[in-house]
Amino acid sequence: MKVHLYGNVLNNSYTLCKFLRKRGVNATMFLDNWSNHEQDYPWREDSSLSPTNLPEWIKYYNYKPGKLTFHFPNQEMKKMIKDFADCDVALVNNVGAIIAMRAKVPYFMYSLGTCLDMALIGDKIKKAIINLSHFQRPNALLTTLVLGGLQKRAIKKADRVGILMGYQIDTHARKLGIMHKIELMRLPWDIQKYEKNDDPELKKNYSEVDLVYFMPTRHVWQTLWEHDFCKGNDKFIRAFAKFVKDDKPNVKLICVKKGPDVSVSMKLISDLEIEEYVEWIDEMNKDGIRAYNSLDNIIIVDQFGHDDWKQRWPNNREFGIGFSAIGYEAMSARNVLISTFTDLQFYDNTAPPVFMAFSEDEIYVKLVETLKLSAEERKTVGEKGFEFFHKYHNWESTTDNFIRQLENILKSDD
Repeated sequence: MKVHLYGNVLNNSYTLCKFLRKRGVNATMFLDNWSNHEQDYPWREDSSLSPTNLPEWIKYYNYKPGKLTFHFPNQEMKKMIKDFADCDVALVNNVGAIIAMRAKVPYFMYSLGTCLDMALIGDKIKKAIINLSHFQRPNALLTTLVLGGLQKRAIKKADRVGILMGYQIDTHARKLGIMHKIELMRLPWDIQKYEKNDDPELKKNYSEVDLVYFMPTRHVWQTLWEHDFCKGNDKFIRAFAKFVKDDKPNVKLICVKKGPDVSVSMKLISDLEIEEYVEWIDEMNKDGIRAYNSLDNIIIVDQFGHDDWKQRWPNNREFGIGFSAIGYEAMSARNVLISTFTDLQFYDNTAPPVFMAFSEDEIYVKLVETLKLSAEERKTVGEKGFEFFHKYHNWESTTDNFIRQLENILKSDD
């Protein structure tokens, strides 16, 4: 079975392609410069790689397609589509559905969120109007207007559609009329890469504090309307301020300079007069993330959403939020995780061993609880998180499920 992959959000195609090949599948990943985010390129995941040093199973087309290029392919895209068509079946994500549709090959499209969101043109236009009424710039409206219709057609033409976030079934799949072709999938994760590997210098830097709260989440919280998803960094920062003022712990909060609201987060920290407890670091590749995850006294902090989410999604019964890559990394590294998580149904209605919190008060309670944990108790919680995550996201069973989907598509085309 010859499989071509395209669409590398958070390096998912890179990881999937590696695992497919490990299972003996003739898989090739196609890569161009479509994404504006460094996190979507293999060299972010593996620092030994670069645009000029890639494995033979990655075909890199060093050009940047514009939005209109997907409607009117230029010579570079035509060449890529022609090459992409030389496969038995395609495995695609994001705008990869458009590439596969143009290549006229059978394809399985899986969504990590934005793939389906882009196709809900009416919802995007409504949000844009609300944005403007709040004096906010419409987020990704141009992309939706230019590509939304094409993306919707490509999704509907997909042989099967993989849903990797359970809450998107009602909010997206049902609206798009694709319920008859969805499959619930889980993303394979390279768990082994997150085994603890001490960085002596980093360890020394934080040896004087009892706990390090590491929040690598991008800072997106100032408005409910401008961005696709609010991370709720402000809620955590305010809860952390109460924590350090009331409980006087010997702790440090590490924030990453990533996201549109970094400056307002810095101002909030200054206004709360907790700067001595907070350290800002530059955005880093996965080697850096793994180094911080290897600290013995680390607590990982992820995302918390917006308190007023119901204003934006009035028809939703509950606030839908699953694990992000940060949560994946924390559990892979056997670390304690503080985050909002509601996607229980997607995990057999099993509550993960995570310090779950949504409101500012709940976050404060979890901060106090994590402070009271002994090193041995943190280790126990981390082991339980690892076992939970390994059960659902180990590369063997998750990759085999993708292979089954691809094989079923080929069987149905016979």
